[in-house]
Amino acid sequence: MLRRTPSTPLVCLVLFVSLAAYNYAAAADPQESLEILLKPNSTAAAAAGQTKAKAARATVAPRPMLPPPAAYGYLPPSGPITKVKALAPQAYYAYDPPCILPKPMQGQWDMSFQVIMGRVKGTIGYPRVSPWWGGWWGWQNEADLNDDLGVPAHGTMLQFTAKYQFRPNWGVRYTILGNQFNGGTNPTRQFLFGANWWSGGSWITPGLPINTQWQHQYQRLELVYDALKTCSGMVSISGGWVHTDDKINVNCWTCGNWTSTFSQGGDSAVIGLDFQRCIRTAPNGGTLSLDCKGAVIFLDNVEGYDVEAGLRFSIPLNCGRAGYMKGGYRLLSYKKSQTELLFSNTIEGGYVAFGFIF
Repeated sequence: MLRRTPSTPLVCLVLFVSLAAYNYAAAADPQESLEILLKPNSTAAAAAGQTKAKAARATVAPRPMLPPPAAYGYLPPSGPITKVKALAPQAYYAYDPPCILPKPMQGQWDMSFQVIMGRVKGTIGYPRVSPWWGGWWGWQNEADLNDDLGVPAHGTMLQFTAKYQFRPNWGVRYTILGNQFNGGTNPTRQFLFGANWWSGGSWITPGLPINTQWQHQYQRLELVYDALKTCSGMVSISGGWVHTDDKINVNCWTCGNWTSTFSQGGDSAVIGLDFQRCIRTAPNGGTLSLDCKGAVIFLDNVEGYDVEAGLRFSIPLNCGRAGYMKGGYRLLSYKKSQTELLFSNTIEGGYVAFGFIF
């Protein structure tokens, strides 16, 4: 069994005292030695902090400046701004809107006024065959509206059109055209104007002045079906009824102041085709389009046609409404041929029109 001796603690105490005495001797000042032991070196700490801050600044890179999106149209100059400079030229991007043709929707009206300025010509045989020349087999009795009756060769015709769209692809359209022409001439040949000589008809004698008045009216009522309808175009088929009413008064005041009157009306059928196509739509909404129409008139001893082609410029008026103007060329021909009479007229020339879709 081991025995504890008092020499071990004594040896430890001697070693501790020796180390303390050695440190005290190495220090120049006891207070300095104590401060060194108790307080860290401030210069070293500051140097260490500056080193860490520089390392942090070196590792955190500055955030780069991103250029603005291309929608602004230009890029700013690179580098620091030293003075105020003028802006760089701005580049704008072209925008082409889709080509949209203004057209009446369900429950809307399309109303327009048209003025035709063109050539007016025609022929009348009243009666068509006269027994007073060339024997009972007859003589072709036809007079020119311009040369023989003095109707003006050029005139102006007014037209009003109203269309109501009662279904997305169905509509009803009414058109009325008419005017009155007044003229006169000195005939250069002899012809008969009247049903019979003894019932009001009279010989037109060469050299004797006559006055002529022609009242013309043309009406159409049609059902319109939009067979092909897209945002940029439309093709429509129409069919309906045509009514014409013509009245010609011829007066010869030097022949006894007599007046002979031709009055004839007729009802026929009409079938037509309409074509509209958008050409270009501007950024402000204005639309340039092609507008063409054609129709054939038949039945009741009548044959004729009505054709027009032009350009239309439309302006939007908000809420699905639009106003437009158009111009082009029109040709309208009508001929009624019966055993006892013949009457034909043709109107052709340029036209202008304006209308509204509401």
